Formats: sequence, C-alpha cells, structure tokens
Amino acid sequence: MREVASQQHELIRLADRPGTDDAPGREGRTGGRSVRVRVLGRHAPGSLLGHDWLDCEITVTADAARGHFVTLVTRRQLLDWEASLERLARGEAVRWLDEEHGPELRIEPGRPGGVWVTVSDAEESGVTLRVVLSPAPGWLDEQHALLERVREAYPSEVVEVAPGVRAWRGRRADTH
Repeated sequence: MREVASQQHELIRLADRPGTDDAPGREGRTGGRSVRVRVLGRHAPGSLLGHDWLDCEITVTADAARGHFVTLVTRRQLLDWEASLERLARGEAVRWLDEEHGPELRIEPGRPGGVWVTVSDAEESGVTLRVVLSPAPGWLDEQHALLERVREAYPSEVVEVAPGVRAWRGRRADTH
C-alpha cells in the first residue's frame, strides 16, 4: 500500500545546473539531465516487518534516454546514503543500494564540478544508464536537506527488541 501522492518526497535530486551545455555543436541542450530518487510511501504501513521500509522510484533522464527503476529503501540504507554523502564531500566515489537485487546507484567525481552517475539494474532488467552531470554549487547540502525531510516525513516507528523480534517504537511490550 502506498501513501497518497501529496506525501511523496524526493530523497535524491542530482541534476544539471540550469543552462549546462557540455556538448559543443549540439543544438537544444538545456541541462535537462538528472537522476532522482522519489519516495512513494511506506512499503507496508501498519506491519512491523515492512512499516519502516520505503517504496522508491529512481528516474534517470538524459538527452536520448529515460530510465525508471522501482526499489525498496530500508533504514540501514538511509544511514548508508548519509555516509555516502560524507564520502562524496571528501571527493570519493560511492556505491549506494549495492545489494544483490534491485538497482544500484554509483556516483563518481568527474571533471571539476561534475559527477558521473550510474544506475545499474543488472539483476532485474539488465539495464544500466550513465549520465554526466554538472550540478549547481551546494548540491551536496541539498542532498543532506532532502534526506532530512524524508526522515521527518517517514520517521522510524519500529524497533528490533531482540534478534528477529520487532515492536512499535515508544510502546511498551505486552507483558501478559
């Protein structure tokens, strides 16, 4: 079950700054390349197992291609994204959602001010899309702000009280 569209939030928004033109001689280039991860809602609202998981879609837009991938993001993966942002700030390449199933996002520093972004869905569809982006200054700060908004909109409400045993956060376990 997904929450209503008005509750959707972007988790990642990597886009060319307006007016980017990296291809001399190409007409109509407006800097419209982007990679976005949008949260669609909780995966299984009301279920202890999937309540804190988030249904997400990854959209890649480039000059001649557009890709759309659906995935699930866990609380641990949100923490991994936060750590990835710190590594990007140090100029390091990152891999996020690097799991055995579902799409993977790779971001590598490129030319000054640019990044290479690759979304690979090798297991499910076999599709890999790679775009070169020239994001606006402050793009890492924007990613931190988007992550914080997602955490505020979808707070963790489930806690693991013992291995494999989950309970609602802030509620006392039944002692009968």
